[in-house]
Amino acid sequence: MRHARELAALAAAESTLSAAGSTLAAAGSTLAAAGSTLAAAGSTAASAEPMTAMDVRARVRDPLFGVASLAFAWELLARLVVDRLPPLSGVLVAGVDLVASGELVGALAASLPTLALGYALAVAVGVPLGLLMGFSQRADALADTPVTTLFVTSVASLLPLLIAVFGAGLGFYVVVVFLFAVFHVTLTLRAGVRDVDDALVETGRVFGASRFGVYRHVLLPASLPHVAAALRLGAVRAVKGMVVGELWVYAGFGSLLHGYQRYSQTDSALAVVLVLMVLAAGLSGGLGALERRYAPWQRVEGGVR
Repeated sequence: MRHARELAALAAAESTLSAAGSTLAAAGSTLAAAGSTLAAAGSTAASAEPMTAMDVRARVRDPLFGVASLAFAWELLARLVVDRLPPLSGVLVAGVDLVASGELVGALAASLPTLALGYALAVAVGVPLGLLMGFSQRADALADTPVTTLFVTSVASLLPLLIAVFGAGLGFYVVVVFLFAVFHVTLTLRAGVRDVDDALVETGRVFGASRFGVYRHVLLPASLPHVAAALRLGAVRAVKGMVVGELWVYAGFGSLLHGYQRYSQTDSALAVVLVLMVLAAGLSGGLGALERRYAPWQRVEGGVR
């Protein structure tokens, strides 16, 4: 009997210790969760702080350092490794000559209107279509197959057909730019809208927002950063479409590139390519500045400085 009482006492003590351990573990989990919440709140508060002068300098300095590194590598590669590659200094001199001769200005004057028109049409179609496909499952089911099919189809393979239909004029250039950009805008925006946090939608409904009110006051504002990203991608694709179309019919920048290639003026051809790169980067950077201006809450400060 004595041993039985001792065993019972030990069992009771063990149960008590186990319960205490469980309680401590639960308390530890609660404290850890509270710590995580405080850390998240601190991170949110930190990310909401305005940019300091150091942040601004880093934003300017880092891209310049990347460009300078690329320029140095190009110059070194051309002078020491690849004989047929013109050095960057020679390409820049050729670019100055192109500006002085008026060839570059003429190409810009011929190409920019078609780029602007084709890109504007791509935005006018792609943004509403992408928003609609992201907001509505029925619209997405109807449009997904044709949009995806055209997205994966090579636009270059359609150029002979487009020339036969539109001729080698303004309509052809605009359609090529449009096709290069519109589906990237549409699908990027659709994916962005679907990525909107469901908690935002539920919060809007809890506060009595109608279906249209949820679209207008919740989904649309939350989708603005994705609209900016879609516009940036579409702008770069539009420049590519402009060049491909002009290369096909020997017009604008395409005419310059064909001529310089024919006469082995590689430095001048690369100068034209640099201008196109600057044009695409400028459009993307300008749209990025608009994003930071009108959707500043999406700025993410991460990584190691």
